[in-house]
Amino acid sequence: MTAEFAADYGGPLDLVDYDQGWPAKFAYYRDELADALGPVALRIEHIGSTAVPGLAAKNVIDILVVVADEHDREGYRAPIESTGLALAHRDPAASWSFYRPAAPPRTRHVHVTSRGSSHERVQLLFVDFLRNHDLAADAYAQVKRRLAIRFADDRERYTRAKTEFIFDMLDRAEQWADQTGWTVEQR
Repeated sequence: MTAEFAADYGGPLDLVDYDQGWPAKFAYYRDELADALGPVALRIEHIGSTAVPGLAAKNVIDILVVVADEHDREGYRAPIESTGLALAHRDPAASWSFYRPAAPPRTRHVHVTSRGSSHERVQLLFVDFLRNHDLAADAYAQVKRRLAIRFADDRERYTRAKTEFIFDMLDRAEQWADQTGWTVEQR
């Protein structure tokens, strides 16, 4: 199994201050996806930086759609595409697919993963950790702003450059999860 990619990363990087309207935008997209997917969507969650109050982000709403089996694309691909999204990346080894609007403006990204996958856990844990740790969220914002200046015209390099910081934060998030009893099922 090989990963499928769409090469276009959507133009220059534009990091903006937190927008109080992001939760409402997520709610709109969540409802649209829920209507399209019906019971295929086991959970639809707001993830990424726009899900963390006060955090600077690209003005793109990241959405996690959890399905029973990401490999069973027949159950979710057409309904997701009916909302104007197109497959941008798929990594079967990670049970993860990534959809975005077929053409700019790219207002939302939809991540599809299998229930119980590591992708589901990591995405939800990272958001919850940042929501509960202002200093970590502030540090992440500073890193993102520095990288946004350095890689203003290269989203792919910006994203790769954040990875080391994110992995460090995930180690801390896992410790927090152990200390607090955080689980995907109980969030």
